[in-house]
Amino acid sequence: MTKKENFAEILTYLTERPDLTTFIEGEIERLSRKRSSVNTKAKAETDARAEKVYNALAEMTKPVTLTELVRLTSDEEVAGYSNQRISALMRRLGDRVSKETVKGKSYFSIA
Repeated sequence: MTKKENFAEILTYLTERPDLTTFIEGEIERLSRKRSSVNTKAKAETDARAEKVYNALAEMTKPVTLTELVRLTSDEEVAGYSNQRISALMRRLGDRVSKETVKGKSYFSIA
């Protein structure tokens, strides 16, 4: 149960206390604004990087490890990324990328 849901539940029990009702309604509103899906500049940049990694992966003819992706890609920006950064961007791509583990090595390809 989320904090917003908890406050909404508490609100149902506060019929005799208008001061607390006002407070809880304010908290629910604040949480609604905080969780808005505003596309920030940093999020947009990260999404753009993830797309570059996806396009670099699309160039590959077979599943590759992150190290192979960095070494074999024609995109110079992706070639400069660390394995840790590419791994984080792969997680951001979610279902668009498939991961297969063979003998402890992870191989990535387009899903």
